[in-house]
Amino acid sequence: MEASAPKEKETLEEIVRNKSFSRLKLERVVDSYLDYYASGSKHTAKAKRNDTIQFLDFLVDYHAVRDHSKLEVAHWDHSSVQNFIEHCLSRGEAPATVSRRLATIKHMGRTLAERVPNFTNPAKEVKPPKIQPHRPKALTIEQVHDALENAKERRSQRDTFQRRRNEMLFIFLIETGLRADEVRLLRLGQLDEGIEWIQNVRTKGKKFRNVYISSGLRIRLQEYLDERRRELSRFFPELTIGQDKKLPLFISTYRVNPLDPDSFLMGSKSIWRAINQLSASIRLHPHLLRHSFATDLLNSSQDVRLVAQALGHSDVRITMRYTERSDRDLARALEAKNNGRN
Repeated sequence: MEASAPKEKETLEEIVRNKSFSRLKLERVVDSYLDYYASGSKHTAKAKRNDTIQFLDFLVDYHAVRDHSKLEVAHWDHSSVQNFIEHCLSRGEAPATVSRRLATIKHMGRTLAERVPNFTNPAKEVKPPKIQPHRPKALTIEQVHDALENAKERRSQRDTFQRRRNEMLFIFLIETGLRADEVRLLRLGQLDEGIEWIQNVRTKGKKFRNVYISSGLRIRLQEYLDERRRELSRFFPELTIGQDKKLPLFISTYRVNPLDPDSFLMGSKSIWRAINQLSASIRLHPHLLRHSFATDLLNSSQDVRLVAQALGHSDVRITMRYTERSDRDLARALEAKNNGRN
């Protein structure tokens, strides 16, 4: 006698159609969610599976049932989610970890609410724990010097346009505070005639702003533009001003098509590698240079609104994180205050 084929799992829709949802086994609902959203081996999928197991374990104790199999959807309510968050915090989990667990439960509830009539997401109104913002890391003067020395050493070993361009990229990012992708998409035509302003830089919020080029940066940028033009002469024997303005400010000449200006664009990974290759005492990445620009400008100007404008932030509250101080900073300030009284 042939063995019967294993019964396929019911879809969530089939489960709901056949049974009252509130009386349904919660474990089956969770399994259905994980099958669809966390079936892989990536870190995110593993984290989702772990978050849901932790939640089910908590519900078993919270409702005093024997095991996961005895839990029903009705056991999952606003109160149980809120208490789960408090439980995680009380046992010493980091607020970021607890916030991630809540995000998983909220996502599960949201997806069910979209598929199950009259079901309300039990986690919808539960607030994540507040996480104290940290001041973004910035480079010290010594670390900037180390990166520039590294760039100089690399050019001494092999002096190519690419290595000169990468050095200029580092200087440009840390002197303008632009995001890597904003720099990647810049065209030469966005520079004004005096190389004093970069015009119409598009921000993440799809707004546009003008970015100032300081006098020191202007000199270095002009040197780079001369080298850039010599590099482009390999592909354009007679490069017109109109053609040049359509080309990227920072060019890549790998597999380019002279008829297509976009083919000269650097890739996002190429910009990341260009900066990372200059790492010395600290690992460099483009956004670290933006943080360094913001920190230096705030320290010199003491004007958070000015920094917000320079960074292209639509909300000054985003910029306020650069004003955060560490516990050690607070301790030093208190010691200085108390020593002043003695």
